[in-house]
Amino acid sequence: MSPVPRLASPIITLGATLALTLTLGVAPAAAQGPGPGPAPSPERLGWELGFGLYGGEINCENENGDFCDGVTEAGGFDLHANYFFRPDLGVFIDVWPMIHTENNWTFTHTVAAVGLKYRPAPIFTLSAGVGSAQARLRYDNVLGFEARSDTVPAILLGAAIEVVRGRRFAIDLQARVGVGFYEEDQNGNGEPDIVGRNLGLGAAFTWF
Repeated sequence: MSPVPRLASPIITLGATLALTLTLGVAPAAAQGPGPGPAPSPERLGWELGFGLYGGEINCENENGDFCDGVTEAGGFDLHANYFFRPDLGVFIDVWPMIHTENNWTFTHTVAAVGLKYRPAPIFTLSAGVGSAQARLRYDNVLGFEARSDTVPAILLGAAIEVVRGRRFAIDLQARVGVGFYEEDQNGNGEPDIVGRNLGLGAAFTWF
């Protein structure tokens, strides 16, 4: 499919937000001059709430060769809640839609999951969860049109590196993939016949 002009807006906004945040985070430290250095950051324990902004793609594979094969540029966001019962281990719930808009058509692929977060180092986090996925297609005109797929099993995998830490918030750069399994193995090859994926790179803002 052709590139999507509307995709540029979330990516530009994401870049500008990151640049501004990094500047504000570095400037106070530079102004302090030499000294004993900042106090150690507190451990991240208990509840965390936040959201993320992503650019990437939605792609689909169809073992039967019918409609769905291809890659579609997309932008999206996530809403997440985490609970860390140890500094290195916690649980999460995450809802992540990716959206493609072109010629009055809007395609949305949403992955929602619960799972585990593992933090092997204070600034590095790995995530893995299971949940559900759904695809939605909408056409905006006078009459309007909307179609939705069934809700199907899904997995969500992610990796994040922390780039800014405040007393009560953090900003992570993230890479993530969400996969929905849309069709049973009718051709007998041991894999779902239709698979839809969200792929995203972006930043997550989290308060703790």
